[in-house]
Amino acid sequence: MKISVVVPTIREQCFYTWVEKWKTLLNNYEVIVIEDNPHKTFNVNLSVFKHFSWKEIDTELGDDSWIIPRRTSAIRSFGFYKAYQGGADVVITLDDDCYPISNDFFKIHLKYLFEDGYSSRWIQHSQSPRVRGFPLTTEKVEVVANMGLWANVPDFDGETQKQLPGYRIKAQQFNFPIPFDYFAPISSMNLAVKRKVVPAFYFLLMGPSYPYDRFDDIWAGIFLKKICDHLGVYISGGEPFIWHNRESNVEDNIRKETPGKIVNEYLWEDIDKIKLKGKNFKDCYKELADKLTPYDEYWRKQSEAMKIWADLF
Repeated sequence: MKISVVVPTIREQCFYTWVEKWKTLLNNYEVIVIEDNPHKTFNVNLSVFKHFSWKEIDTELGDDSWIIPRRTSAIRSFGFYKAYQGGADVVITLDDDCYPISNDFFKIHLKYLFEDGYSSRWIQHSQSPRVRGFPLTTEKVEVVANMGLWANVPDFDGETQKQLPGYRIKAQQFNFPIPFDYFAPISSMNLAVKRKVVPAFYFLLMGPSYPYDRFDDIWAGIFLKKICDHLGVYISGGEPFIWHNRESNVEDNIRKETPGKIVNEYLWEDIDKIKLKGKNFKDCYKELADKLTPYDEYWRKQSEAMKIWADLF
């Protein structure tokens, strides 16, 4: 099984710290570094690392390179594309200020993607072995994405950061399936997905060139969950926890999030109403792009970007 780890970064020293914290766990995993700068500005010397910047994005995607936004964490989409192109069976993405807590970090992600199938109709209410009354034979469903959570600094929005300064989280041992017909905020800080998901998992147009920021993974997660429900597969969340080291600027986050918060209140409801017919992730994603409500020019452009993305695969 080939595992690729995608890390977007713009801070040289932060990235070097990330490498130091993770190097003993990376083994032979491919690490794809997406530097959010016009050109590479620092050296990545380890043999398992592949290093890309805007220059490589523009060279490879040509006229379609605009679908990879800049000065935003959504640039990680290019890393998913390169991982898929390189034959990855699993893509794991991490932020550059997230560090391992457990030496079993990768093993735990793979456990939930491949080993611990969830029941299609029953949910166990504890992390213990089989509880009393849980049927011995229940249909198992496939998990295609597992979202690990965060110890130390939580992944709050700016307003919650402001209300709860200094709030911290402890690492825990639990994992849960997101039930069918329910949505959940999907964070890209610590996330593992199977290969077949990638054509339907694109981080939306965000950053200084667009009206919105910091909703790329949230809205990508809404789209992916809609497709997973249609195809009868699960997203799970919980462990493995990572240590989230750095709290981003509260006022910057509030400023960036304010326009998107308005859309976030109704986008999921409109997506929920869409009826899908596709039989695989790529076809469903293109169908979803076609059926997106064209609220304004941004969303018309977003629909075009989603279809270009799917056709890369």
